[in-house]
Amino acid sequence: MNFILAPCFNEQVTICTFLKKLEEVLTPLKEEFRVVIVDDCSQDNTLNLLSTFNFKAQHIQLNVLHLKFNIGHQGAIYQGLLYIGEQSPAAVIIMDCDGEDDPAAIPELLQNKTYDIVEVKRGKRSEGIQFRCAYFLYKMLFRFVTGKTIDFGNYCLINKNIIERIKHTSFVHLPAYLLKQKASTTFITYNRGKRIDGRSKMGYKGLLLHAFKSMIEFAEDLLLLFFRLFVVLMIIFLLVSSNVLYQKFITHTAIPGWFSTLAISLIILAVLCMGFFITGILLLNLMHQQNIKSFKEIYAVIPKAEL
Repeated sequence: MNFILAPCFNEQVTICTFLKKLEEVLTPLKEEFRVVIVDDCSQDNTLNLLSTFNFKAQHIQLNVLHLKFNIGHQGAIYQGLLYIGEQSPAAVIIMDCDGEDDPAAIPELLQNKTYDIVEVKRGKRSEGIQFRCAYFLYKMLFRFVTGKTIDFGNYCLINKNIIERIKHTSFVHLPAYLLKQKASTTFITYNRGKRIDGRSKMGYKGLLLHAFKSMIEFAEDLLLLFFRLFVVLMIIFLLVSSNVLYQKFITHTAIPGWFSTLAISLIILAVLCMGFFITGILLLNLMHQQNIKSFKEIYAVIPKAEL
């Protein structure tokens, strides 16, 4: 059976419209589908709306997971994958329910489900020019740090091999996590749609947190960058020191005072880089211990009768 996973939080305006659009796409398909909506402890009427919704097509089922407390978008996806991983899925399509991920891409995703990962790369975006510029700078920074290009979001298809890996590890940023997996990967391209309610929840603060979380998945690469910077600074310090000693004792042309200022500045930068490196090592160890313990399930599967 194929699963479709969509997290939601306070989506009372969009959730029913999303499910109807999803049904329009899935109805002509001959395969069995189970749609899993993970309610991230919504404070509005989202859960009640889900309780009264039923798909007309017999080959589409709806399951609702209600989280005991709000853990954020990525955490909700992780909890949904923990649940789906126990259901022997053939493949899982992960998407947002706000309308920005076009359900029309699903048939093409399923055509490529022999791959471990099928990414839906973004074509044209609907956000304003300022947001697109900020997002472009984020992608450039990500590529500089990791050497990889991240041009897809949560909208993707993963098979049971990737789900099994996720069950025994964890992630804080799904796209970055998938990007570093050694697995067969392909992609399709679809334009990013507009939110059903017309209002995007991703502001500049959200984009900044989004960037930080993606860097956490590549923490080793970030540490290596700081270590390389430390090495470069030390090499520059040694070269400058050698030049100053040569000018002072051989040519007698050294300018008094400038060497000590430069040397102190370089030493401070080197110490800062090493400090970041050591701090990063400690954080990596903490993350590793967290992965060993893994996250426990905090969802409740709510039967239709109780909704």
